[in-house]
Amino acid sequence: MPMFFATFELENVRHEWLWLVLLAAGAGLLWFTYSGIFRRSEQRLVWALLLLRAVGVAALVLALARPVWTHTADLVDPGRVAIVLDDSLSMSLADGSGQSRWSLARAAVERINEEIEGDRSGAEVAVDRFDIIGKSLSAGLPDDPRGERTDLAGAVHQAVAQLRSKPLLGVVLVSDGMDNTGVTDFQAWTETPVPVYTVGFQPDADAGRLDLAVRGVQAPERVIVHNEIKVDVLVVKTSGPEVDATVSIKRGREELAGRKVPLAAGNVEQLVSIQLKPAEAGAFVYTAVVAAEPGERLTTNNLRHFPLQVDADAIKVFYLEGFLRYEYKFLKNRLEDDPDVSLVSIVRGANPNVSRAGSEGNLLTPERLKEFEVVILGDMEGDFLTSGEYQELAEWVHEGHGLVVLGGYRSFGPDGLRGTPLADVLPVVFKEAEPLQSDDPFVLKLTETGRRHPIFEITGDRVRDASLWNSAPHLAGSCLVERAKAGALVLAVNPGFVADGQPAPVVALGRYGSGHALVIAADTTWHWSRLTRLTGQADTLFARFWSQAVRWMAGRQLKDERPPLVVSTNRPDYEVGKPVEIRAVRQAGADSPLATAEVSVQIVNEAGHSVAVPVRAGSSEPDVFTGTWHPPAGGRYQLEALLSAAGAAAANQSTEFLVHGSDLELADVGTDPERLRSIAKLTGGLYFDIREADRLADKIERRERHVTRVDRIEFWNSPGQQTGLFVFFLAAVTGEWVLRRRNHLM
Repeated sequence: MPMFFATFELENVRHEWLWLVLLAAGAGLLWFTYSGIFRRSEQRLVWALLLLRAVGVAALVLALARPVWTHTADLVDPGRVAIVLDDSLSMSLADGSGQSRWSLARAAVERINEEIEGDRSGAEVAVDRFDIIGKSLSAGLPDDPRGERTDLAGAVHQAVAQLRSKPLLGVVLVSDGMDNTGVTDFQAWTETPVPVYTVGFQPDADAGRLDLAVRGVQAPERVIVHNEIKVDVLVVKTSGPEVDATVSIKRGREELAGRKVPLAAGNVEQLVSIQLKPAEAGAFVYTAVVAAEPGERLTTNNLRHFPLQVDADAIKVFYLEGFLRYEYKFLKNRLEDDPDVSLVSIVRGANPNVSRAGSEGNLLTPERLKEFEVVILGDMEGDFLTSGEYQELAEWVHEGHGLVVLGGYRSFGPDGLRGTPLADVLPVVFKEAEPLQSDDPFVLKLTETGRRHPIFEITGDRVRDASLWNSAPHLAGSCLVERAKAGALVLAVNPGFVADGQPAPVVALGRYGSGHALVIAADTTWHWSRLTRLTGQADTLFARFWSQAVRWMAGRQLKDERPPLVVSTNRPDYEVGKPVEIRAVRQAGADSPLATAEVSVQIVNEAGHSVAVPVRAGSSEPDVFTGTWHPPAGGRYQLEALLSAAGAAAANQSTEFLVHGSDLELADVGTDPERLRSIAKLTGGLYFDIREADRLADKIERRERHVTRVDRIEFWNSPGQQTGLFVFFLAAVTGEWVLRRRNHLM
């Protein structure tokens, strides 16, 4: 039982006789003074005034004496026992009896806890519980083991560190002993300041029983929809007789492809190839599964997730160039590297001064044009194609396709495209008088329209994109045009060449019928690639510009074809605990009733449990909502975004991403009681089987710590108390003076 003591003293009173003399002298002086007043006035009020003055002086004297109240308590700090419970994935497996290790471990922890705290026969002891990463379990034990890795030493040291200010008696470690940190040296355990009592499981006699597992998946990162790809699945069989296993590829619960595979007796490792043809475009997470045979002891390792970006049908592009030049070389390589583009390119010859042969009317036939969505024309004379081919190309654009014309001395020269039917299709008017070309280097400058156009979008942040384009490498001149036609959009200009008070148009876009024509008067956009690579940087501007230009001209990025809501993650796969960056874009348009609709996001795991993720938009991009989520465990997750207006759902979009769990946890399905015995021996503890955990509580030496706590209230040094005594003194003296004056007793 705690003991309490209290004392009161006056710290400033050293010589009591001196204080008594002063008090007596003061009292005598007061008596003499007020007796004289009474004799003169003969009013009994004088004695009340004497009492009031005496009380006030007493308060002042008490403050000067420095009163102190000391409260002493002899308290008991109970001893502590830390229980570290292994809640990693391997604890979900069954022990030799068929029961899960987790259920046995939870029951053992509850019994140990009750035995230690329920014993009142000796010193008081309290229990603190922690998980395998050293996190407190004061709120309760987890329902399921989900830890991705096991670090036994780290967990114990974390628990000990959190109780370093307490009288720690020992640590109880409940685990299957399967540590996957790779540390085999146990000497670090000798630094543990208290004994570690370990509780484990007997070796599993059936650990060698049949087990099938998927250990790896090899697949392309991207594929065009409806194209067949090969997925290689590494299947591992441990022990058991010969079996016929089924290896399949699933998306969610739907099986998309599969095949039966015979696996020989004993240990087998086999690479199984499966042909997969995705039927839907999007960012998905697929699952490779090997069918579990009846009686298989472990099924949680029978699958492996892998991400796959399925692109829509490739954009069919026809690139016709007059001669070999750097612009052709770099643009051809860029489009060939783009997985969304299927390129056919034809170049007339290596040198325009050597070969001047025409097409003979067989390059741009109606049959060939039907196969393409975008046509790119390079530098060529106007007579390179026949008049009939130009007319067919113009009609093809009018029907709803995209034409891109690149700058060049010949195509924009006197004998270029100005004399062909394409002159009516293009969004610019050719110059008639010299100069027809500016050779001065310049940095492309976007117009206000260009800054908003998807062709020039790099990061999604218009301010940052404008800065990137302003610092882009110089272009080595450009062809000059008279002006842009009425209704055409000038997206970028050459600020170094001004005609009629306006910078020369470099990138102009116009509509022709149902299609579009894009003119790029500069023929050195390859500088955006080569010059940045020479400085060790990525050619992001070049790659993004041309990929987005082709997509826009093919109609893949037109706003009227965009869904009102798009959701994505910055990567297709992540590690446990690493941030998943979420981006939801509201694309309804300023005039749409959904322009101010609310955006909400949730993440759904494989078990169907969902969690809401807060997202918010920035002031510069009010339609772009971003958020971050940290996955607690591995698996396949679905990201769902919802657009709501007036309390009702208006649009939704979803995508998938993968979180890689630790394969080490389930790589070995056995137990390791010998590791736990070694830990107990090195630290001075004992090892117990999980079914004998009740005996552990009696082996822990029970101790408690007695702590003397002194609470000291210094009235003389307390602003509240000191002010109170002094204010009381002033009030008493002032009140006494006012009463004497009012009654004419001065």
